[in-house]
Amino acid sequence: MSVNHVESTSPAARRVSRRDVLRGGAVSGLALGIPALVGCSDGSGGGGGKATVRVWTWYGEQRDQWPTLIKEFQDTHKNITIQNRVFGDSDSYLPALQASVSGGDPPEIYAPHVLAIEYGKAGIALDLKEALGADFLKGFFPSTNDEYSDAGKQYALGWMAQTFGIFYNPKIFDQAGVEPPETWDDLVTVADAIRSKAGLVPCSLSNNPGPSGLDFMLPLITQATDNPKLVLDLDMQRGGASWDSAPVVQSLEMVKRLVDAQVFQPGINGVTGDQASSAFYTGKAAMFYSGSWTPQGLLQNAPKEFVDTYKVMETPAWKAGAKHWCANQAGAGLAVSAASKNSEAAVEFLKWLYESERYAKVMNDSHSMPSTVAAAERITDPFMKTMTSWLVQGNGCPHILFGKGSSDAAANQLAAVIAGDTAPAEAAAGIQQAVEKAQAR
Repeated sequence: MSVNHVESTSPAARRVSRRDVLRGGAVSGLALGIPALVGCSDGSGGGGGKATVRVWTWYGEQRDQWPTLIKEFQDTHKNITIQNRVFGDSDSYLPALQASVSGGDPPEIYAPHVLAIEYGKAGIALDLKEALGADFLKGFFPSTNDEYSDAGKQYALGWMAQTFGIFYNPKIFDQAGVEPPETWDDLVTVADAIRSKAGLVPCSLSNNPGPSGLDFMLPLITQATDNPKLVLDLDMQRGGASWDSAPVVQSLEMVKRLVDAQVFQPGINGVTGDQASSAFYTGKAAMFYSGSWTPQGLLQNAPKEFVDTYKVMETPAWKAGAKHWCANQAGAGLAVSAASKNSEAAVEFLKWLYESERYAKVMNDSHSMPSTVAAAERITDPFMKTMTSWLVQGNGCPHILFGKGSSDAAANQLAAVIAGDTAPAEAAAGIQQAVEKAQAR
């Protein structure tokens, strides 16, 4: 018997963003108390010699596609039963996942939340580099692979990628007599013109909840160094990387410069994503820094005339001629339990699921961004196609923190810089101190 259990179909449950992933980031340390190897599960629900593969996520975007996928797979794989369970949100999902792991019976395939690497180190998540092979993983965007990798092993696959850019209103740009900026210096100039000629907020930005501002700040570290691995090393405190280093200070200095230049609306720390989006589509802001899920939200909420006219541009570069590094990782991923006797069946299902044509169709039909290059080449939505092309060009870089204490520490200090309460160098040192304290606990 196949199961496709969706616990919520609300709009909030259907859209996955980084802030949903990180909402429970502080609890990631709870995984450390779990034994290095959990006893083998029998894959509850199986029978008659069939292998049962339970799939647990809170990803509601594909709720319409899953029943068809399950039927198609089971029609050609008579020895495997798929049970799909979609939780309403990450807040209800994470405790259930941790309870299943503590009980020695995690689902065969699960969304790793912020626990991918810790579960991998504990022997709970399967090393997919070994299970699937390096050639299979080469088909994914490097930034989505790096997100789930440590010490030469990879513990999850990107399911839905996400990237960030600046959405803008061409009519306001024409009114102000400006073009899309190439660099951050250009953005300051554009912002001045928009304020003086159009009398509007140049760019709306959200930092509520706190981690959402990291989507903007963390890619600046890569822009300052052209090293997309640095944020990963900072997060995991490896290779001598330290949050109080010059690149982190430089990124915070750039944030402060843009805030002081009034590029963004006042009170960023109190602005939610919905408020920032509303300011954009109601004509109060000329630009909106946000992720690749934004077009779907605007389609639902903005006037049709606006939807037909707005555009998206790449994140400005650090300097003229430099690479347009943009935030990109997988806001949604899939890991495999190393404990279940049905892990091979789970791997077989993943291989089938990620076949290029099939995976591309799932992403297109659900208006989602794929994590593989082959699927990206088949994307049809014009906004998704444009934003995915930046990843095909190799411009994606990390913006999600998984390390113990990293997200909270960085978010708190970023908020202090935005508010003008802390200098960039002091904030960078504060991040490092807080991370060291969290990891010592």
